[in-house]
Amino acid sequence: MPAALSLPRISTNVRFAASALLAPDLAGAWAERLFLTPPRPRDAALTALDLVDARSGLLEHKGRAIATWTWGARSREAPAVLLAHGWGGNAAQMRSFVFPLLSAGYRVVAFDQPAHGVSEGRLTGLPDFADVLARVAWGAGDVQGVIAHSLGGAAAALAIARGLPVRRAVIIGTSLDVGAYARRFARWHGMPERVREAMQAAIEERFGVRWSQLDVAKLAPRLAAPALVIHDWDDRAVPWSQGAELARHWPGAQLMTTRELGHRRILEDEAVTRAAADFIAARTSLPNPAPLY
Repeated sequence: MPAALSLPRISTNVRFAASALLAPDLAGAWAERLFLTPPRPRDAALTALDLVDARSGLLEHKGRAIATWTWGARSREAPAVLLAHGWGGNAAQMRSFVFPLLSAGYRVVAFDQPAHGVSEGRLTGLPDFADVLARVAWGAGDVQGVIAHSLGGAAAALAIARGLPVRRAVIIGTSLDVGAYARRFARWHGMPERVREAMQAAIEERFGVRWSQLDVAKLAPRLAAPALVIHDWDDRAVPWSQGAELARHWPGAQLMTTRELGHRRILEDEAVTRAAADFIAARTSLPNPAPLY
């Protein structure tokens, strides 16, 4: 990494180390805000232009306006599928799933999570993602399935475990190991362990949920919806092993492995979008040559 690019991280590391000694509680609060602040792409409004063929809408969640887009039938009685993006993403990233789902006879509903895309908010996290997904589902009417990426997939699993009534779920590039991610996050920013612990305590207090309650093994018995877990072998953001672990614990889940698509290009692959739509519609077997484990 060039020296100029590493300076912000070095500065953050030094500040965390100093704050941990002088004001550990303040350092924990600072770490919490950093952990819950997603990257905001500068072209969020332009990206929304990719959704101009959809019917746009807004719904409210905890005082924030959440942007939604809908394709297909206007009736809330028509079966719908939700598209849920991941951390730092937006609804437009899920666009490739729209046509296969419309062809299968579904309404399609996509949305920007809080502090993402054109939705309002500054701070958000996994429990918030799950709450907003459930809120969108309630507003959408007859939701039959969800296709979710990365943190959106973890949110879908959490929402389903909490009772979200969907018949089928497609989970892409997802891990439910929040603790492991937090430890990597702390190492990257040079957080002493006492600061990481303070950060975790602050986040648990904010959302009213213990991280131990988000463990996949504990959620698994409540994951009643059949699931297709799709993960790329070459995913550098979320290792394939974590997707495989999720599929192993999810009762009856199938695992579809892709290669050389990484964490984001997987959302644009025709075999992936077709397999997702077919699984939601309970049609045909999964495509070759994607191996199943």
